Amino acid sequence: MAHYRVGQEQIQTENGETRTRKIATNVTRYERTVTMDGGYDFAKIDLRSHYEEQVRTVMCVRGESDKSCLENPGDSRWTFQHQSSKATLPVETNSAGARLGWGLVSLLIPFFAGSVVTLYGGRKAVERAKAGPQISAIWWVLTAVGGILFTVLAWDWLAGTLIRAPWLVSAAGGILLGVIAVEWFGRNTFGAGFLQFQLAEGFDPTDPADVEEAVQEAQEATDPDADSGGPEDAPGVLKAQLHIARFARGDTGARSAIRKGIRKFWARARGASADLEVDGNMQTRIDVDGPIDELYLMDPEDEQPLEYVPEHHAIEFPDLITYEETEDGDVIRHYHPVPWIAGGLTLGAGWVLSQLLTGSGLLGLAVAGLGLFAFKIARPRDGELSANLAPLHYHHAVGSMLTHARGLADAKSWDEWFRNYAESEAESHADRKELLDDRSESQMDEIYNRYVAQSDGDAPVRSDSGQEEPADD
Repeated sequence: MAHYRVGQEQIQTENGETRTRKIATNVTRYERTVTMDGGYDFAKIDLRSHYEEQVRTVMCVRGESDKSCLENPGDSRWTFQHQSSKATLPVETNSAGARLGWGLVSLLIPFFAGSVVTLYGGRKAVERAKAGPQISAIWWVLTAVGGILFTVLAWDWLAGTLIRAPWLVSAAGGILLGVIAVEWFGRNTFGAGFLQFQLAEGFDPTDPADVEEAVQEAQEATDPDADSGGPEDAPGVLKAQLHIARFARGDTGARSAIRKGIRKFWARARGASADLEVDGNMQTRIDVDGPIDELYLMDPEDEQPLEYVPEHHAIEFPDLITYEETEDGDVIRHYHPVPWIAGGLTLGAGWVLSQLLTGSGLLGLAVAGLGLFAFKIARPRDGELSANLAPLHYHHAVGSMLTHARGLADAKSWDEWFRNYAESEAESHADRKELLDDRSESQMDEIYNRYVAQSDGDAPVRSDSGQEEPADD
């Protein structure tokens, strides 16, 4: 068998022309002797390792007295490409101390460094973001599945990179441990609820139409012994809407909404937030014992009392080339060298460093590109959380309702209470009407007696100046 690489050489023909032809270079020949039994038999042939690059291989079978089958090809000769898996490359250590040193340098120190750096950076990011990333379990599963697929598809490249730089495995393990620690110990959020009461088709004592209708119903109810029904016959239906959000408190006491996700966490770590802004009285906040810590009463008349837009990123590429139109209609092209130079130097430095440390410049290029995108292209943007809270003393009204709930429960029926209320309103209306009638009647009597009614003397005469003059004798 023989291993070789394909090369080229220039030859001169008989008519003086020069042409290029392919030749075999770096040819390595060797033989393996095996004994084959009669019938169908097989033998395992070990090839020489080639870890650097792929080589052409020629194999043939000949007997002991046959001529070289490489120089005299026949039916028992075939060729193929061969390259040894880098995962089979042996690692030699000539002493126990050398093996211990290899383990410390390649495994322990990178793992420790990756864990420390990730934990420190994660703690600082959590302090700025006010809470951990709270990555959903589904993303952990999808990441694991994606990692397995990537390992299967890019095994040769991955194996070669890790063989040249085995410390990458332990460093990645340290980073993963730091991320898990930040995820578990960075959950310093609390729950808050937003509750809004609404009354559908209810009785409004401030509405004159509802009061008038109640008065008529009370006047028509002439049978006091009739069954007045139960509490279920109360007019209107009380409805409630409850929204639950996760909050975190900042250094100044501001409440910021927290939404799960690594992208929102990165936006908060870079200064974005969705702080609670209220329109109303913060006294409507109620302390709660249960799955949530705070409860806010919303304005019952607002159709959308809560509006929330989470913090996010905006993709903004730097201006590499801009165009300016002059007064004459010409277009001037302006080049901005700073983004070109900074981006090129970052990508180039990533390639060079990764090539020196791991032997794979593509890995450094990918890491540098991801860093540029995360820090320079994705710009954090603030979110918005606005709540229209209930007006002042609304919580006192709710408290009064709870205080009188026992009295309402002890009442004979809702219909009896409602009739009594309507009758009292009717009496109040009747009293006010009688007072108005009496007042109008007294005013008319006074005017009549003063200007119209007959008396002992004639009625006074008004002069042009508007003052009264006495009558003539």
